[in-house]
Amino acid sequence: MKTGSTGRPRARVFQRVARYCVLLGALSGLAGCKKPKTGENPGGQTGQAAETTPPSLEPISLEINGFNYTDLYIDNFSVNGNSGGNLYVSSPTSGGGGSTCCASWFRNMTVPMRLEITWTRDRKRWCTKEVHTTGPTPANPHHLAVHFFPDGHIEAALSEDLPEPKLRLERASPTERKKSGNTVSDEQVARCQDAYPY
Repeated sequence: MKTGSTGRPRARVFQRVARYCVLLGALSGLAGCKKPKTGENPGGQTGQAAETTPPSLEPISLEINGFNYTDLYIDNFSVNGNSGGNLYVSSPTSGGGGSTCCASWFRNMTVPMRLEITWTRDRKRWCTKEVHTTGPTPANPHHLAVHFFPDGHIEAALSEDLPEPKLRLERASPTERKKSGNTVSDEQVARCQDAYPY
């Protein structure tokens, strides 16, 4: 490359190289930095405030507890895609199923919280319904209770302690309450289809 009498091309090359060196130096410095963990005192300096995640942004895992007051067994249900397991019909002391983990909740979420509840009774026909949480939100929620009522409506509520059944219904057998004429209102109250909706 000819530079001519002014030497401008050489000066431009030098400027570009200098910029790249500055950029590489900055990137090297950033690569050596690490973000302090929550509660960690960066640099170990006394009196220096530790960087923490605001409590409103930390997810809280809620245990999912299902209650089935309908006449028939629920083979599987989920809350926003998180499995709640299966539910036998509830008895006076039991919701019909166990507890599963977990649904997520954030302290800054708007209340009532919108939930997508999906369930099946036979693994063939799946139903989906949008539900909003009811009742006051406790200061430190640990449980999300989902209640399937005989008329087809579903209620969901947050609680600090293990939730109790809302209806005290006698149970005829582990899978059905009535000996004949079992009815459910799934098709009347929800969107149902012959395949898992997601």
